[in-house]
Amino acid sequence: MLSCFLVSDEIRVVTRSARGGPGVSWLGRSDGTYELRELPEDEGRSRPGTTVWLTARTGFEDHLRPATVRALIRRFAGRLEQPIVLRAAGNDEVIGGGPLPWVGRDDAALLAWSEEELGERFLDAVPLALPAAGLTGVALVLPESPSPAARQRHRVYLKRMLLSDAVDGLLPDWAFFVRAVVDTSALQPLASREGLYEDATLAAVREGLGAALRSWLTGLAERDPVRLQALVRVHALALKALAVHDDELLRLFAPWLPVETTLGRMTLSEVTRRGPVRYAATKEDFSQMAQVATAEGMCLVNAGYTYDEELLNRLPGVLAGVDVERVEPEDLAAVLGPVGSADAAAAAGLARRCAPVLSSFGCDVEVRDFSPTSLPCLYTAGDSARFTREVGETAQVAGSFWGPVLSMVEAAGGERREAVLVLNWRHPVVRQLAGPVTDDALRTALEVLYLQALLLGRHPLRGRETTLLSSALGRLVEGSLGGSH
Repeated sequence: MLSCFLVSDEIRVVTRSARGGPGVSWLGRSDGTYELRELPEDEGRSRPGTTVWLTARTGFEDHLRPATVRALIRRFAGRLEQPIVLRAAGNDEVIGGGPLPWVGRDDAALLAWSEEELGERFLDAVPLALPAAGLTGVALVLPESPSPAARQRHRVYLKRMLLSDAVDGLLPDWAFFVRAVVDTSALQPLASREGLYEDATLAAVREGLGAALRSWLTGLAERDPVRLQALVRVHALALKALAVHDDELLRLFAPWLPVETTLGRMTLSEVTRRGPVRYAATKEDFSQMAQVATAEGMCLVNAGYTYDEELLNRLPGVLAGVDVERVEPEDLAAVLGPVGSADAAAAAGLARRCAPVLSSFGCDVEVRDFSPTSLPCLYTAGDSARFTREVGETAQVAGSFWGPVLSMVEAAGGERREAVLVLNWRHPVVRQLAGPVTDDALRTALEVLYLQALLLGRHPLRGRETTLLSSALGRLVEGSLGGSH
């Protein structure tokens, strides 16, 4: 009635009961007055039924034109089982009627219908059915990942009449990656008819739909893992964001969440099957260790991406038999093989000669035997050394007040030797440096190797190291052209 008064100042209802008796006329006005009277036999409807007459208010004529009425019927009442006849200009048009469009369709047909109906191409379709709540429908997997905090937009029909296209609270929060279209006879609308009333029935429906989605995901993992991987690939970051705080979600999605490793991109289930899960906490640490770990056959996970380290550390709590270990660059350097006894003296002598060259950069030199042979050296830095480097980089761009202060902090940490340049004895250049090489040639070669190791490890060069790059490369070029070095 309120909707009628939005477009009309007067509503007339003429009705005749199927149980017999005279017809009745009710005339209501927007000022609150009304008239009610019985109709004589020759007035009103000749058959049982009801007719409602609306006269358009001035300025609202467009709302009652056939094209507008047709669009409104299709939108709000087009799913009713009882067809509606629109009679205009002497023509009858039947709208609606028949079964709900998602009942009895396979996945391909559901996706085709949803694209036509909602104007969006979805990744997958999940049939939904909760007979106890008189609910049927479909959950559609979104083609792009929304924010987990984004408001859900589900289309809900109540007894086949459209309630809204933007109902939230129908599905659990973790099911943010799907949009549902459902019809139900059990849920109650808000007075504004913009959403659903939060009660025990809605809570039970929400739980039941969540269980249906979990069952579908579990079944998909068994019968068609490629489809599940496609879903996770699109929504990986958002799924990780929720799984960080939800053990149930982590247990559900952990086997399929992708991570970067030294053996390529893998799922967590593939990583855990290889034994203890070892990871680098930052992208810089991963870059330092990747080549050596790959050569040694170690599956090292790059946990420098958002949420990855937190997820890895929570795995032992939700998956039985999983061990997780953080690996530091210095840990990897510590397990590199020593130089064989036949060459130990030459390697030790090379380390002694090299140590003074890099002492001003807060870096020690060691000689080890490791793979790959193509890698001449490896730079490793502990937390203290990385902190000192970061302070030095900041001091270079700081103002006149903070620059000297940060330089003092850097100098105070200069004696800590957690940074190490590990030379690979298997590399021919390193072996050549252990021979009869002049001090100048040794210094130039070692400086170039040091700079190469920094760049391979993605460490930004500090001011002195940038200067060293020009100087060392200049001397190297000069030597190659027959100079004195």
